[in-house]
Amino acid sequence: MNRRDFIKTSAMTGTAIAVYAGFGAESAYAFYQSPGLQKYIQPLRGVAPLDPAGIPLALPDPFSTATVDHYSLVAQQYQDQLHPALGPTTLWGYADSAHGGLHRHLGGIIVATKGKPVQITMTNNLPAKHIIPVDTTIPGANQAQNRTAVHLHGGLVPWISDGGPHDWFAPDGTHGLSFSNNSVVYPAGPTTWLPGQAEYYYPNAQSARLVWYHDHAWGITRINAYAGVASAYIIRDVGLESSAGLPIIERPDLGGGGREVPLVFQDKIFVGSNLAAVDPTWPASLPSTPGSLWYAHTYEHPRWSLKNGLLVPDPSVVPEFFGDTMLCNGTVYPSVKLEQRRYRFRLLNACNARFLNINLYVRDASVDGITLNNKGLVTNLAGPAITMIGAEGGFLPAPVTFNAPPVPFPGVAQPLPSQFLMAPAERADVLIDFSTLAVGTKLILYNDAPAPFPGGKVYNDYFFGNQQSPVVTQAGCGPDTRQLLQIEIVAPAAGSPPDPGLHFNLLAPDPTPLVPPGITMPPPGVPVRDLTLNEVADAYGRLIQLLGTTSSAVGGGFGRAYMDSPTEVVRAGSTEVWRIFNTTADTHPIHFHLVNVQILSRQPFQVTSFTGVPNFSGPAVGPSPNELGWKETVRMNPGECTTVIMKFDLPTVPFTVPRSPRTGGNEYVWHCHILEHEEHDMMRPLIVI
Repeated sequence: MNRRDFIKTSAMTGTAIAVYAGFGAESAYAFYQSPGLQKYIQPLRGVAPLDPAGIPLALPDPFSTATVDHYSLVAQQYQDQLHPALGPTTLWGYADSAHGGLHRHLGGIIVATKGKPVQITMTNNLPAKHIIPVDTTIPGANQAQNRTAVHLHGGLVPWISDGGPHDWFAPDGTHGLSFSNNSVVYPAGPTTWLPGQAEYYYPNAQSARLVWYHDHAWGITRINAYAGVASAYIIRDVGLESSAGLPIIERPDLGGGGREVPLVFQDKIFVGSNLAAVDPTWPASLPSTPGSLWYAHTYEHPRWSLKNGLLVPDPSVVPEFFGDTMLCNGTVYPSVKLEQRRYRFRLLNACNARFLNINLYVRDASVDGITLNNKGLVTNLAGPAITMIGAEGGFLPAPVTFNAPPVPFPGVAQPLPSQFLMAPAERADVLIDFSTLAVGTKLILYNDAPAPFPGGKVYNDYFFGNQQSPVVTQAGCGPDTRQLLQIEIVAPAAGSPPDPGLHFNLLAPDPTPLVPPGITMPPPGVPVRDLTLNEVADAYGRLIQLLGTTSSAVGGGFGRAYMDSPTEVVRAGSTEVWRIFNTTADTHPIHFHLVNVQILSRQPFQVTSFTGVPNFSGPAVGPSPNELGWKETVRMNPGECTTVIMKFDLPTVPFTVPRSPRTGGNEYVWHCHILEHEEHDMMRPLIVI
């Protein structure tokens, strides 16, 4: 039975549950589970220094000029307390080395100004040994374990500052084949660099939006990101956002403030007291005390399909990693007090592989706060509506409001609430009005997306009442991947000004769309490129995902490895339509470096008879209303052709950008942002000439 049929059958009959349960106790697996951590006993971290205990904000350093903000950052190992019942967690991450180097999980938030460039000197001080097991059998991973490459995800940046997979650098000064980002002198910052330093230049010639920066080193991106090498980057258009009535966070040196709350979601697994008994092959040299991060390193069958092949190594890459404990802003199950006012939330799904289907419910009187009926549906009262005003590429053409009625997902038997769906790497700019709620009301931000999406396996869904879970969740505690954040409503502070009026007419997409929103047909005369998403087995028999064209590759099939010769070679300034056929069983969040795209349509096709020539089986359907703006991470569903349009403009910078010594062009990539897919080996070059 192939994976598609396995998942399809599992969703309908519960086969996946029976297969898992048939192996008996958890000891039959090396897959570890977090201890049951009590929910909502610690506050949500805000942004420091506005919140002294919050996620640290980075500030410009003395290298800055009147026209360029310069930052001195460091990537380093440190420890942080992520839950009161956990010991210190060893993490990797960023810090502002010019202003004290305060390390907290997800630290180094940058608030940039539209039109004013940011330049970063990044120092790599990571230790030689990774804190997560490294599988050296996948491409690029058999090199130094402390390599890093800084990718500004969603940034319109020169390729030498894009932080692509071959742009990595190590503390000893060794670097990847495409490392060129110290080959020119930028407008600010040092003119010489120490070994283990790299320079990045971000023009910020983009509309207001939430982007983020994270590691992208070849072969170890998934474990570097899981270890914590990521932070937020806000491009701010103060005049536009303020005149539109939107609350904003400002840099302390610029003044301001407001009711804007970043929310970054991750799922992780933490070590308890029984690691050796459950996972005897966890390397003794890695952190293993209670509170340490755990990550799947054994390819377990039948948790994941395995065909005949070589003896599978340990450590081994896995098809997808799903944690059992949710973090919001870097801590486990936090709670926040918010006034009876309107708030702006900036959401980022920073999970390795887990999709989020987000809803807001009024907490009930039960110990767990959420009650399910015998069909598994939430019976709590719906909370206030969520209004989405922006996505990855800036503001939407019009606001989109989500309530919480049960609406079925395609291919999922049981109905789920409204489809405010966020794939890994997707962002959302949303407003929620709490003004009509009584003081003392408590709300729970809730997720019930299947994992993997859309088929789902019951043992990846952790919540109180899941009788098929591999670990029993107690009421009010984890493991729980459904409850994300508790919100408690309090009275407005004395003297608080009223909420300003909102003026959505100012929030037009920028730049102007290539086609009017809602148009599903490609414009006449624009070249159309057909591409594919594929899943096969590697030499070890493990599942491997590949991007490809619609022409047969060497060895059969459409899929091509990342290191195969580039096929997506485009001219600077050109416009193309890409039709991407998903022949796999998963929804893939496809991320495009350099460009933002418009989604034109999704259209079903016959996978079993697909030979590279379109064989559509139904009409084309336009994107959801909250996908009508610019995007750079696009959900592509099984058995559908997703059509997008994009223009390959290169950024303007005040220096000469050299061509890649590896490919001879401006070297970018496109890939799946399920990080285990990207790494193995669902990524391809995007070369602009």
